[in-house]
Amino acid sequence: MLARKIILAVVVLIALIALWFYREPIGASLYWFGNLDAVIESIRGYGLWGPVILVLLFILQVFLAFIPGQALMIGSGVIYGFFGGFLLTWTSLVIGGQIAFWLSRKFGRPFAEKWIAPETLNRWDKSATGQGMAFYTISLVMPFVPNDAMCYVAGLGSMSFKRFLLANMLGRGIAALLTVTVGAHLDKFPVLIWVFLVGFIVLGIAGWVFAKRMQKINKSIDSF
Repeated sequence: MLARKIILAVVVLIALIALWFYREPIGASLYWFGNLDAVIESIRGYGLWGPVILVLLFILQVFLAFIPGQALMIGSGVIYGFFGGFLLTWTSLVIGGQIAFWLSRKFGRPFAEKWIAPETLNRWDKSATGQGMAFYTISLVMPFVPNDAMCYVAGLGSMSFKRFLLANMLGRGIAALLTVTVGAHLDKFPVLIWVFLVGFIVLGIAGWVFAKRMQKINKSIDSF
């Protein structure tokens, strides 16, 4: 037991020293992820490898919270246009979500808590209890819901891999459609897209409220 604590302390110390020495490149990397222009310029600079790099980043952002998926999604539309950007974004996000779902299902909550804060998992795990595909489809789109965390929540629940795949494809598809459209028309952003975005968010909130009320109704019926 003492040997493990010593090893752990040494590992932590080495990690802190490494973070200190490499603080400047790490800081630059974090700035890059949050800078849309820098993302676009870098991805374009990879040429034919750009789509591959973008796919890997999309998958990694499901596990690494500091990678802003929205910037990548908009950048995808700017670089590859609507159709190319949508296909790249949608496919990558679905793959990343299914990997997170499968790993959570296989290794359980200890694995999920390595990537998602335990309090976030607990809060959304309670909200997801008794919910179906519609709940996850909406939660993977709404901007104020931890979308990536819902993949882990679903994996810890009772939903089948195939049913979550369908919800994942629908939810991520809608999210990709919205953000990639913004990126593809960033230079001439039409008013219609703003109307579409606002309308969808309103519908999403309405659907969320409806789902919660249905859950309460179902619990009331079960109690009789």
